[in-house]
Amino acid sequence: MFKRAIFVAGLLCVLSGCGRDLPEIVPVSGRVQFDGGPPPYAGRVEFLPLETATGLPRRPGTGKFGPDGYFEVVSFNGTKGLVPGRYRVRIECLSHQPAPAPGEYEKANLVPADYQPPELIVDAEKGGINDLIYDVPKKK
Repeated sequence: MFKRAIFVAGLLCVLSGCGRDLPEIVPVSGRVQFDGGPPPYAGRVEFLPLETATGLPRRPGTGKFGPDGYFEVVSFNGTKGLVPGRYRVRIECLSHQPAPAPGEYEKANLVPADYQPPELIVDAEKGGINDLIYDVPKKK
């Protein structure tokens, strides 16, 4: 009976994800606007790590947004949030699927090529970030 209980406890631990060495993740969410209004199409926000807290992996995150512009960042196979660190932010909002030809991506992306959102600093001690707003200017 005791051996069976140990086996079941071990199995439950494996199935529940025990032993995964995921670092501490900080929840991050926000909204994308275009000139103060809703985005014209669905899109995504990418968070590319420039540096992370000592000993933590450099793991990018992505947040998909819809017509309301709201996004939640996901990394590590569906885990919501980012590893503490400093991130470059990139926004994409495509009017159509671009053809694989030079310049087609730039035509389809409604985010101006020179628009660079500020870097994001994620600090585990400060907790989650739920109020990010990226206001994308109109493309000229």
